[in-house]
Amino acid sequence: MPLFSKMLDEREITHNRRRNAMKYFLRRQNLMLFAIALFCATVLSVSVSAKNLAESLADVKNYTAHRISSYDRTGGNADGMQEQPIAIGETRTLAKIEGAGAITHIWVTISSKDKYHLKNLVLRMYWDGEENPSVESPIGDFFGLGHGEYYTFSSYPIQIGTSNALNCFWYMPFEKGAVVTITNEGTDVCRAFYYYIDYRKLETLDTPLRFHAHYRQEYPCTAGKNYTFLEAKGMGHYVGVSLSIHNRADGWWGEGDDMFFVDGEKEPSLHGTGSEDYFCGAWCYGPAFSYLFFGCPLRGEHKRGEKWNVYRFHLLDPVPFKKSIVVNIEHGHANDRSDDFSSVAYWYQTEPHVPFEPLPPAEKRIPEQVEPNPVHIEPGAMELEDGLIPFQTADGSVVEQDLSSFGNEWSNGKQLWFTPEGPRNYSATVDVPSDMAGEKKVTLWYTKAPDYGQVELWVNQQKVAEWDGYNEEKVVRASIQFTVKLVEGANTLELRIVGKNEKSTNYMAGLDCIKVE
Repeated sequence: MPLFSKMLDEREITHNRRRNAMKYFLRRQNLMLFAIALFCATVLSVSVSAKNLAESLADVKNYTAHRISSYDRTGGNADGMQEQPIAIGETRTLAKIEGAGAITHIWVTISSKDKYHLKNLVLRMYWDGEENPSVESPIGDFFGLGHGEYYTFSSYPIQIGTSNALNCFWYMPFEKGAVVTITNEGTDVCRAFYYYIDYRKLETLDTPLRFHAHYRQEYPCTAGKNYTFLEAKGMGHYVGVSLSIHNRADGWWGEGDDMFFVDGEKEPSLHGTGSEDYFCGAWCYGPAFSYLFFGCPLRGEHKRGEKWNVYRFHLLDPVPFKKSIVVNIEHGHANDRSDDFSSVAYWYQTEPHVPFEPLPPAEKRIPEQVEPNPVHIEPGAMELEDGLIPFQTADGSVVEQDLSSFGNEWSNGKQLWFTPEGPRNYSATVDVPSDMAGEKKVTLWYTKAPDYGQVELWVNQQKVAEWDGYNEEKVVRASIQFTVKLVEGANTLELRIVGKNEKSTNYMAGLDCIKVE
């Protein structure tokens, strides 16, 4: 490069540096402009391609807009049908539409003393006079609300507003007519059910595909078998899923790979790397969030009894099929967990569709309540993350780490975590009182993982223990016993990360707790 040429004098070097700096600045500006353009293009492509929001607002519309709602037909203000509450066991028709058209928006809000009314009120939709519903789901799950609980989020096709406002904007076309019903399978009357069903009347329908949504659950997931989001026959395309998880054990639920089997193929044409990866997250998720096409609006902890919800909508990337499709996911790595999964898959396909399996009884849709496991405390041990051994670093490479996402093995659920970029020595000085001096038997609990290094422990210039922190696939806890001679007063301790297993991807180390006898 000219900058490094010996023929350039100091002024030319300065000039080149300035020029390179300007190029770097312009490159950053171009990247920013590209990012903004990409975002605008994405929004534009969504608005152009999504028929429910859709064509340019200046275009002449070839439909008329209509609404069926729960407004009080007497002219009063009982707009939630309060004077006609939905009785236990009753199926009520919310809308019956004749002719060609498309439902474009549904809004609902509910008043019920039934704690689990979001699980017990079942929403069904029928297109073109069919006997078997194309949409069948507990109403909460259809709107992305798992576990019978309310929370807010904002995606492209579904938004949940504050104060329990349920909205969906799925485009639901039909040629001859549509019927929408609600069935109360709960333990109490539904005191008020407010709703809008907005739709278009069309002269002709330009698609043979119909909208479908189906609820599934496994409490717990079947051992050794992937959990199925969707299994359908016909022609169409898959457009997404909302998945709710109820942890039956401590640890991270999301190591399972997603798999798509299209048109009877034996090997999946789409094979993912982990559950949160399919749902467009990473690293076991941070705080709850919701975006247009993916989100984690209900974010539990990595503990037994915690509840989660995640969603992924393929509005820009539908997965088409000509004959059949199966979409499933592992529950834990290679199905090594048995959590409670429930889901609603969304797709479009030709009719007739394969009739859905009957929904589980209402009382079976609520996961069994499980108590969190108590935090494990190693008897007689001292917690190293509490500053017992004051390793000094200025770069933040020694920190306390919460390990609850990896199980309930670690004492106090935490460890002292070393994160160097290569081999490194960490030292500390510990004052030992006279009654602790002498030869001692020590048990040390430490962590092994795919990215951990080879470790030596030195006390007063003597190596007292060593171990290889590498473990294939999983993060696990291990222990080692050794003897050490402590002197009264100052003792020097060193943790030396001397290298790594050839299979390890990093040089990290972790210490849980220590017992001195």
